[in-house]
Amino acid sequence: MRRFLPFLLLAVAAFGADASTPAMQRVPADTVTSAAQHALEARLGADTPGAALNVIGVPEDIEAPAGKVTLKAHPVNGRWPRPRVGVAVDVCVNERVVRTATVWFALSVSRPALVYAADTVAGTPAKNVRLELHDTDVAALQGDAIAQPEDMDGYRLRHAVLAETVAVRGDFERIPEVDRQEHVDVLATVGSVSLRTRGVAGKQGASGEVIPVLVDGADSPVLARVIDKGAVEVVH
Repeated sequence: MRRFLPFLLLAVAAFGADASTPAMQRVPADTVTSAAQHALEARLGADTPGAALNVIGVPEDIEAPAGKVTLKAHPVNGRWPRPRVGVAVDVCVNERVVRTATVWFALSVSRPALVYAADTVAGTPAKNVRLELHDTDVAALQGDAIAQPEDMDGYRLRHAVLAETVAVRGDFERIPEVDRQEHVDVLATVGSVSLRTRGVAGKQGASGEVIPVLVDGADSPVLARVIDKGAVEVVH
């Protein structure tokens, strides 16, 4: 009996290990990918007909405990649309998350967008910039496309642009009340006496900002507050 005792202990240990090891199941990567793609197509909505999706990164098959498997895709957040999108998918067993996997897609979305009709120099007021509609891949844009030309009223081009490139908000800046090197009306008040003259702004400024202004005939600039379009008032 003593000779068989080690073998008996090993058998009991093996039986105990098998009894305590939970059964496992395999969740195919294709199933996770399909759940992610359905979520992305739902996010596309009306853009679906003009969209192209390509899977560029998939997880491996997932080992999960036995039980009822459900897949729950996370919402797609951040800039939208964008050329590379990751969709996280929770793998749940009996409604408990046991693993989260991410599926990556390359995305293009064709949609009409405003593009520049001609090469245009920096500083051009938006009202003088010619725009026209072209179908383009809006997912590849670096910035927010301009929806309507009127959205840029009171703005000007921040930099030069090329014909047939999409017009985005980052291309424009608001036209200031006073621009650098602009000739301005200068109002100076001393006691009850107000004087009006002309000068040149040393920098651009919006209403309420204080900027340096070189008054005509002066050797050095004074500080003046922008009070209106092309007008400043000397501060003391």
